[in-house]
Amino acid sequence: MDKIILINKPKGCTSFDVVRQCKRIFHEKKIGHSGTLDPEASGLLLVVMGKYTKYLPFCVKDHKQYLATFKTGIMTDTLDIFGTILEEREAHIFTEDELNEACIRFSGEIEQVPPMYSAIKVNGKKLYEYAREGKEIDRKARKVYVNDLKITSLGNHEYKMKATVSSGTYIRSLIADICDSLNELGVMTSLERIAIEHLSLAQAIPLEEVNENTIGLSAKDIITKEYAFVEYNDVKRIKNGMPIELEGYGDKVMLMHKDEIIAAYHRKEKNIYTCIRGLW
Repeated sequence: MDKIILINKPKGCTSFDVVRQCKRIFHEKKIGHSGTLDPEASGLLLVVMGKYTKYLPFCVKDHKQYLATFKTGIMTDTLDIFGTILEEREAHIFTEDELNEACIRFSGEIEQVPPMYSAIKVNGKKLYEYAREGKEIDRKARKVYVNDLKITSLGNHEYKMKATVSSGTYIRSLIADICDSLNELGVMTSLERIAIEHLSLAQAIPLEEVNENTIGLSAKDIITKEYAFVEYNDVKRIKNGMPIELEGYGDKVMLMHKDEIIAAYHRKEKNIYTCIRGLW
């Protein structure tokens, strides 16, 4: 079955658990998702099935918006409340100005070291597998982008954070780094993804309500805004993967025929575009 759905993933299950359940519901083996959520995180998960799995490299991925809470005075090995406690100490009380200044320091392009408890692979092995063996692996800092960052106090050394971040940003690490800049320990206590670019959690269906009659999105709904949609009639040329000439468009286009996406093309030079992938 070819379908695209937005699911509100509950806490306590993995993103793969969601995919596995969708395979049972829709009787479709070819299913994928865009943007993994940790088991204890909830919120927006984009699931694609059938031919739409080809669209994953072109799906919305940046400007992910999260709501998180965190607690100061504690540090764990996983950077969240669900890990093993490594250190505890008396927490400070921060003023609104101090919190705002910290948000300014961590807004824009920053460098972030991925946490050990993550699915990033090093030498073919996931970091969390090394971590579970008690091994610490050197990780290179990566550039990520943070905006719309806001932190407010909830009292009792607990805080709420709202942030819009680029793909690959770890909210757990962002919280730990912000706390460290305040000479404080801190761990994430909850996380909810509420948007990915123009897609909103308000559009998502709770996992327990998904069924074979669930109405899906159109393919155009999930394509990142980097791409312009262009109607193109020479379908045979596109299906043969041949270069084409276009004027008046940006570097990336989605070619369409009768309102159906048929291929992704990128500019090679001047007005010449080459095929990146067929999507019919």
